[in-house]
Amino acid sequence: MTNEALPPNQRFATLDRYLLYLRSEVGPTDGAWYREIRPGVYQLETGNARRMTVEGEAAPEKKTYTREELMRKFGFSK
Repeated sequence: MTNEALPPNQRFATLDRYLLYLRSEVGPTDGAWYREIRPGVYQLETGNARRMTVEGEAAPEKKTYTREELMRKFGFSK
């Protein structure tokens, strides 16, 4: 099994290190990463991909997650 096949909690010591990896390595290549918009709340950034909208229709709101939600999502316990 390659390192990339392991879940994030087995490749990175902390959620913060994983989020830093996403921002610095995945984000610049238009991959998804999480921006901290206020303490403990993160917004999913999805690169240049944009959902097509009908003229006059509001763009969808970006998905936000709490730190606890991201910890559960990626399998981190602390």
